[in-house]
Amino acid sequence: MRRLLLILCLLWAAPLWAARIIALESQPGRVIVTADGPLPAAQSFALSDPFRLVVDFVGVVEPGLSASGTNSVSNLRAAMFAPGTARLVIDLKAPVIIREARAQGNQVTLVLERAPPDVFAATVARGRRPLPLLRSDGPPPPPTPATGSFSLPTDFGRPLPDAAKPAEKPSAPAEPPPSAPSPAAEPSATRSGVKSRSGGKPLVVIDAGHGGKDVGAIAVTGGYEKDITLAIAREAARILRERGRVRVKLTRDEDRFIPLGGRVRIARDARADLFISIHADAAANEKARGASVYTLSAVASDAIAERLAARENKADIIGGVNLGVEAPEVGEIMVDLARRATNNVSVLFAETLQNGLEEQEVGFRGQFHHFAAFVVLKAPDVPSVLLETGYVTNKDDADRLFSGDGRRRMARGIARAIERHLTGK
Repeated sequence: MRRLLLILCLLWAAPLWAARIIALESQPGRVIVTADGPLPAAQSFALSDPFRLVVDFVGVVEPGLSASGTNSVSNLRAAMFAPGTARLVIDLKAPVIIREARAQGNQVTLVLERAPPDVFAATVARGRRPLPLLRSDGPPPPPTPATGSFSLPTDFGRPLPDAAKPAEKPSAPAEPPPSAPSPAAEPSATRSGVKSRSGGKPLVVIDAGHGGKDVGAIAVTGGYEKDITLAIAREAARILRERGRVRVKLTRDEDRFIPLGGRVRIARDARADLFISIHADAAANEKARGASVYTLSAVASDAIAERLAARENKADIIGGVNLGVEAPEVGEIMVDLARRATNNVSVLFAETLQNGLEEQEVGFRGQFHHFAAFVVLKAPDVPSVLLETGYVTNKDDADRLFSGDGRRRMARGIARAIERHLTGK
């Protein structure tokens, strides 16, 4: 019996479809992570006292791995943090940040950069953020040279004299190379916009979740999720059309049922540059509240995400639709979609969306960004996110979502994030 429980625990923590991290390597100015398949997504954050960088990959690592470091990296170690989440901890001798993450085949290369203590402290304060994996079909990047767009300082690998005081700025910090983006800059602030796939202004497809006989979650006040999502989608579309910077298409502009595959097909047929599906959450715990965003992964980032994806993906069952007949291409788009470059764009937009909603003072459910296998996120060529606007089973959230002011603030945050992502402005 004990042996059976052990086997079940191992299977639960290591899904068969997840990529497995099999090797770690430290080189001057970089850390290389090798898996037995492409790693689809990652998040990162920094810790101080002692200095550490933490990267959570959607994947598994069995057994735990470790490797010695070089220069300012003292040690590498990886182990399972949660089901479907492999955690890499980079122990540091001095403040270092991840400048970028390059994905090539089954390898992810983390490019490191020495940072002044105040920049590292700001990174720590910023907390967990998505780490975009910049994918390339070319050869792996060569080792970082001593000259060029990024060069290692001569003291790379030696602790800074004031490393114990991260709030103080060194008397003469090195200026970053002109060609390198500022480490503190947000990705949304450095993008120049999206080139439309269909020509002209970029196109966003906004999907109001549920509809018709599929009412979605039922609020504590008795209202329906389908009405919330339609009202927010319409208002966001109105704002965007009024500003005229992007084109907008709604999957539904009335109370009608659309199969999940049909929603995906609308975005793909329109050659959309972005797809956002709007929903409202529900939970047995009436205290659960706050908005959250999801991007595609075969492995859910947490148990809540897994249960939510399973519930939302049953919408076609409610509608009496055979998904395999109604939209056969959706059944064929499986876990490998999370490995496409579109998922990296989705992750970037998720962070932009968080910033847009923060400006409208929308509260979040703890960590804002999560991963799950929603059917409506599985278009292989359209960056997609699913936004849960709050919990209709929470009185405060329900009052906000069924109020005109609450919906307008949510729609303004969504519209602003869409504009920033698609136009760079």
